[in-house]
Amino acid sequence: MCLLCLLPAAGCSEKDTPAPRVWCIKPSSAAAESELKMMLRTFDADAYLSFVPANELDSRLQNAMERDEAPDVFMVFADSLPDLAEEKKLAEIGDRLRLSKIKADELLDSARRACVYQGKSWAAPLFTDVYMLATNRSLVSVAPQTVAQLKDSAKSLEEKGVSSFEKISPQKQSLLFEAALNEHGGKMLNSRMTRLEFVSPEGEAALSDLTEIFKSVDESAEAMGEDKAAYSVMTMLERRAYAAKYPDAEIELSPLLGVDRLQTVALAMSESCKNQTRAFKILEFLQTESDKISALYKCNSAQKEIKAVDSDDEAAITSLSKASPAPDLCGYEALTLTYIPAAIEKAGKGVPAADCLDEAAKAASSCIWKGKRE
Repeated sequence: MCLLCLLPAAGCSEKDTPAPRVWCIKPSSAAAESELKMMLRTFDADAYLSFVPANELDSRLQNAMERDEAPDVFMVFADSLPDLAEEKKLAEIGDRLRLSKIKADELLDSARRACVYQGKSWAAPLFTDVYMLATNRSLVSVAPQTVAQLKDSAKSLEEKGVSSFEKISPQKQSLLFEAALNEHGGKMLNSRMTRLEFVSPEGEAALSDLTEIFKSVDESAEAMGEDKAAYSVMTMLERRAYAAKYPDAEIELSPLLGVDRLQTVALAMSESCKNQTRAFKILEFLQTESDKISALYKCNSAQKEIKAVDSDDEAAITSLSKASPAPDLCGYEALTLTYIPAAIEKAGKGVPAADCLDEAAKAASSCIWKGKRE
């Protein structure tokens, strides 16, 4: 009888659980991949590491979670944490963090806050970056400092047969809209974060600016490097990854016209993980090696003392230190990835700005007020 009682416990032993699966963003070199695999294998010989392209990370995670095939530990963009937490896809790690080797007081405050939702910690920040305006100096001698200057530059470039922007993601379109909105004195949200406020005269003016700026966008994602477009929106990490695309152009990164938005990559655990104790040990190991991992990705670790990976980035560190996480709303990602870009596209086709913004707000309202970070 005693032996029978021990059987369930034996069935749950670490040896009998599947080897932990880890997903990391694909770095820019095979050498970095090999180094990351070696680091993880040294710590946990059975852990299996896979690499996912950064632009596919969110969609692949969502698909894997829907099929109950989520990795045990994974890199994740902090902006998507609220939605994943609402869907009960993440393990809350606050209690484990307090007892771990990860020193919360040594983390960049904005990066740490980006991983907290409704007072709970859903991930540990690993490295940080910030969205910036990229200017092709062979086409534009001085980078614009305001949206108004960017609008004038776009008009001048169009007259010369040069596109204003290369193709950029919907999220980056939304960031430019927010910059224009701020310049006109408007806000995406009210101060209490209880209402969308871009449906306003300031929002209409901002959308009008974006319509003019995007009048001559090149559909190629490499147009700036081919001297066909003057501007893009990039992070420092993207600038390095895309360096080969710009062999003949001097690309200057500057603050994004008043919007300093932090991009935080964090480490999280799946709620469905079979052995969360073992998984957290892997998460803890990777986070405490954040300086080395950040160097492999050539970006900045989520530490309070942020140091440039190389001298070219020193001027950007100030912007990174001051940058803030995305607004504290569950569903904000859908707003920036879908509804604002749709409004920009429709305004460019002649639909009145007020109608475009009203439709965006109504479409977003059903999913955006599930909760907020604290």
